[in-house]
Amino acid sequence: MEIPKFLIQRYQFWKKNTFKDYKNIYDLASKTSQKPIAMIITCCDSRILENSIFDGGVGDYFIHRNIANIVPPKNKKEQNIQTLSAIEYALKVLKIPNLIILGHSNCGGVEYSYKTLIDKKNSNNFEFINKWLSSLDSSYNKIPKDLPENEKITFFEQENIKQSIKNLCEYDFINKLINENKLNVIGLWYQINSGLIKILNKQNSFIDLD
Repeated sequence: MEIPKFLIQRYQFWKKNTFKDYKNIYDLASKTSQKPIAMIITCCDSRILENSIFDGGVGDYFIHRNIANIVPPKNKKEQNIQTLSAIEYALKVLKIPNLIILGHSNCGGVEYSYKTLIDKKNSNNFEFINKWLSSLDSSYNKIPKDLPENEKITFFEQENIKQSIKNLCEYDFINKLINENKLNVIGLWYQINSGLIKILNKQNSFIDLD
């Protein structure tokens, strides 16, 4: 297999510029254990650049991505072994004090789930995606019937974040850390076209992050 030319060019630019400018930081990072200040669970979507959004440097964030930034419930943990293993390592080994669920607007996974739950005819013959997105069913069922159509997917995206946080609390080791005030769980929704971020508050509502 050949490596695409654009990867070589971008690597060469990074090595001669960015890496060179931060050489001491990379050198230090190679000699010390990582100590991230937060774990971010977000979507695979290529438009979500969490390190840019939160000005991340080398070693700042422990990142896990999956389609639609889902943390499935405990009764589906077998299909969620990758996400759970990342969380377990982050909390038990790295002892990261902040865990962020970062959802976003225009989420293809949520939109596909929405369309297939409205009408099964919209479902594609995906071997793995359909099973993975089945965890969104409960969030879909909470969409108000009288909500304007153009607001339903946004509601769905945000409800998915809430549900993922609820699912996190089903795992004893996570719930224990939360109750002992050793873990801060944060729900965020990012709007791609405006850069707006909404945060889930104590009243379980999304408000603008000032």
